[in-house]
Amino acid sequence: MVGYILSGILLLILAGIVIRHLCNNRRLKQLSENMEDYLVGIGGNLPLSLKEDTIAQVENAAMEMQNRIDVAEERFRQEAKRTSNLTADISHQLKTPLASLRLYCEMDSSPHCEQQIVQIERMETLISSLLRLERLCADGYQFEYAKCDLRKMIERDWQQMHPLWPGRTLTIEGEATIRCDEKWLAEAFRNLLKNACEHTAEDGHIWIYMETTDKFLYCTLEDDGGGASPKDLPHLFDRFYRAEGQSKKGAGLGLAIVKEIIYRHHGQILAQNTKKGLKFTISMPVLDMIRT
Repeated sequence: MVGYILSGILLLILAGIVIRHLCNNRRLKQLSENMEDYLVGIGGNLPLSLKEDTIAQVENAAMEMQNRIDVAEERFRQEAKRTSNLTADISHQLKTPLASLRLYCEMDSSPHCEQQIVQIERMETLISSLLRLERLCADGYQFEYAKCDLRKMIERDWQQMHPLWPGRTLTIEGEATIRCDEKWLAEAFRNLLKNACEHTAEDGHIWIYMETTDKFLYCTLEDDGGGASPKDLPHLFDRFYRAEGQSKKGAGLGLAIVKEIIYRHHGQILAQNTKKGLKFTISMPVLDMIRT
């Protein structure tokens, strides 16, 4: 009889341990899912746990981490907004005298009139690009997320760009349908394609490969232009940075805008040299739950 009682007690203890283990696993899984949702921008605040166990310490530490991130992000947004406002004010003050200069140049019969207008147009492009970048950094644009066929989007834009670089060849492999702001993501890929065309020979080749998993999009864009120098590679996404031998026609903001657009899609972009040339690798979460 005593043996049966002891066996029953042991079974109850074992059952309690198993149930507690299952509950802890469930809580950890829920915490992991909540943190993942938060990191990709689709989750709410993590809850405060009032329990007194090890899992509760982890849950509360995660909540504290979230609070600190939120405070840091708010400070960053406020600083970015101030910078954006300053940039907008400066840009506005520059546009009026530039418009006047253009008018005077067009009325002038100076032999340098054409070169003067080219420089004015370059300044106007620089101001416009800088203003767009600063507004992006300060969340000044509302992104509209919807399903998008990435391959069709790139093919459509390439048809419009190809007449400018008729000798270049673009090869696309793979398919991907993602949730994104098509207008902005298309601008990012146009900038990447433009960069590749400008750094390849007239008969240059560009390859794009894309694939999606359950949670991520992976996309690479590679050219056969020989790549960037080791000195330039870490600075390709810096604003106003010009690589060795780069044309001075651009504003030096294209790749900085690309990086910010990818960041706004909760992704990242990296650059590396290959045997052929320069390769950009983009990774972005598949944001099925994002709503505008």
